[in-house]
Amino acid sequence: MTILAAIREGFRRVGTSPALIIFLWLVNFTIAFPFALVIADQIQSSIEASMVHEKLRGGFDIDWYKEFQFEASGLTKTFSPTVIGVGPFVGNLEAWLDGSLFKGFVGLVGLGIGFAVMWMFLLGGILDRFARRESSFSMQRFFGAASRYFPRFLLLAILAGVLYALVYAVISPWMFSFLVDATRDVTAEQTIFFLTASAYLIVLFLMVVVNMAFDYAKILTVLNDHRNMITAALFGFRFIWSHPGKTFGLYCTLGLAGLSFLGMYSLVAPGAGQTSVFTVTLAFLIGQFYLLIKLITRLTFFGSQMALYESVTGAIAAAAPAVSRESSKS
Repeated sequence: MTILAAIREGFRRVGTSPALIIFLWLVNFTIAFPFALVIADQIQSSIEASMVHEKLRGGFDIDWYKEFQFEASGLTKTFSPTVIGVGPFVGNLEAWLDGSLFKGFVGLVGLGIGFAVMWMFLLGGILDRFARRESSFSMQRFFGAASRYFPRFLLLAILAGVLYALVYAVISPWMFSFLVDATRDVTAEQTIFFLTASAYLIVLFLMVVVNMAFDYAKILTVLNDHRNMITAALFGFRFIWSHPGKTFGLYCTLGLAGLSFLGMYSLVAPGAGQTSVFTVTLAFLIGQFYLLIKLITRLTFFGSQMALYESVTGAIAAAAPAVSRESSKS
């Protein structure tokens, strides 16, 4: 199977699961909404106390924002004009690459970990849905598969966490420390930029390898009902090593597609200066539409990787009936 054929098949599996897409979007929205209300309440209190209503009706007031940030604490401290548009993506990507993602507000880090655990739970049901392909979406089946695979996926997450920690705590600090020493007496900006970009690319490459390996480990677990997570993780790395062109090609192609959607979103994403109910509502709807596209792209990643795995190993013929029988007992 070619890379494009795998992507078409992955997108087809996502397209035949509209109920799954809507359900996952509702889960994300339901989780985020209460925390948004907390921040909105703090913003409302700050506006009432500072009496800047008229200024804010004319656009974003940077003086009010500085005062708000000075007094803010906890989750509210994370509010900034960059939460609208592509700012969150750029900020999160930089935080992932330099390891500062886990050095911010403790509560927010905890929320992020909790969200990751929730997604890990849902992923078992998602992969089971893609493995069955033609069958209709069933909540009972979905949560049955999610519950069955969650303990195994949790073990995989712990193994992946060890490798991510190795990248963040050992490899990345050593690399950037070496970079600082190597460029201490360098005056050419192009050389410094090239070396810095190379260091970020190496960190990104290591993260992608770990991420891909554990994606295929999860796919192996679902399709083959695999129970030894150490051998599943080793299989994931071996699968990438044996098929680097297809695995990296698929990952990079879908990654570039995601960046293209982000670029298009940046052209239409409203800024923080909305001054009417209509423009605020429009900004919300545009943001939610982009999040829906982002969700579909993420699901297409898993569907395409599963299609590629099946085409290379021929696992689907033997594994799908076993998975179905196991699920019927749950």
